[in-house]
Amino acid sequence: MAFNDIRRQRFLSAAHAEEFDADLKRRIESDLQTLAEEDLAQRARRSFAWSVASDSFERLILHYTAGKPVQDLKLELPSVITLFDAFVPVDKPRPNEAYALEITQLEAYVYVLWLLALCKLLGHDVLIPKIIEWIDRNAERNRGRDGLFESVVQKLLVENKQPERVLLHPDAYRSLARATVSAPEERPGLIEEFLDGWYRQMKPCYWHGTHTDKEGSSYFGYWAFEAALVTVLWDIDDSSYRDHLVYPKDLVDWYRSQASVAPENTPPRTPAGQSCPKEGWWFTPAAAGSRRHFEQGEIMPEVQSDYGSTFWQWDSDQSGPKL
Repeated sequence: MAFNDIRRQRFLSAAHAEEFDADLKRRIESDLQTLAEEDLAQRARRSFAWSVASDSFERLILHYTAGKPVQDLKLELPSVITLFDAFVPVDKPRPNEAYALEITQLEAYVYVLWLLALCKLLGHDVLIPKIIEWIDRNAERNRGRDGLFESVVQKLLVENKQPERVLLHPDAYRSLARATVSAPEERPGLIEEFLDGWYRQMKPCYWHGTHTDKEGSSYFGYWAFEAALVTVLWDIDDSSYRDHLVYPKDLVDWYRSQASVAPENTPPRTPAGQSCPKEGWWFTPAAAGSRRHFEQGEIMPEVQSDYGSTFWQWDSDQSGPKL
């Protein structure tokens, strides 16, 4: 099939897709070699670690834009999360530094929502607590300050907290936030309103306008993954906006198709303190790295966290840990 028939946005040519993909791959490999140097200064190490993580993320999105099968993207995502995990500092970051993933900055806010969206849409729920863990390392500046973010986290982690009613980036995200609290029949119109203004509101982001570069373009795609995330979390009918230029409908369709074919014998979410209904691999959104194997009848433990009661979920991937 011709490239123009499989690409998901018209701004991407076959030549640019191939050239930019190769360039990102080369940069990632080069930066990983630099990071392996033991005498690399800490500031430089953070800079190179960010470059590796963000370049890998851009490459994943480029692959989606170029028409790569969603199943292939599902296989790519865990390595991207691993690279971001290596970048996020273990100590409390200083404010206003890019590597802090501080969501008061629009670019960081967008990145975090995109990462959460792709984990959910590509069936990697088990990775979501890891992203929240990064944000919580700078909780003073990140948590309890944005209603949309808190509502999304509440849905993802099955929390019962009352989300904030203020927004850090109201001009860009007011319509999307309203879609999470409005009546079901009003939600599609609000999502469409958000999509119509999305590209214009993203002007402060470094990737805005890259499709117009004549040479050396760094365009990897323009996608409102956050709109897709809200669509699936609030189970919104996307028929009125699914063909919008920046709406990643193929991801939503794939996610919903996977949900519809889930095995009938998939056990339900099980609260801590109850016995495991089925032997296998489970995880809880309450904690990163919680995936573990339970025997049927084994009591499922409580996990100490700030996210309320612990519920264990059956992992769709029942393979053992990779050595």
